[in-house]
Amino acid sequence: MDLVAKKSDLLVFVEVKARKTSNFGYSTEFVNGVKRKRILKCAKYFIQKNNLDNLDIRFDVIGFEGEKFEWIENILMEEV
Repeated sequence: MDLVAKKSDLLVFVEVKARKTSNFGYSTEFVNGVKRKRILKCAKYFIQKNNLDNLDIRFDVIGFEGEKFEWIENILMEEV
């Protein structure tokens, strides 16, 4: 987990991936099933440890390819 942000009643967990080029795939594609499970486990621990059960949560991925970037919101929505 790279970033955790809170705004009002929303807690956002952000995974950041970077690649110099997209020759071998886009950086956001590297947030696969195994990585998603780790993100969920980390988020659950963070929420429990900080007593944040009452907040809405969202999982985002920011991917960089050189100087270009893509921000995908709610990437794990179907798994929460």
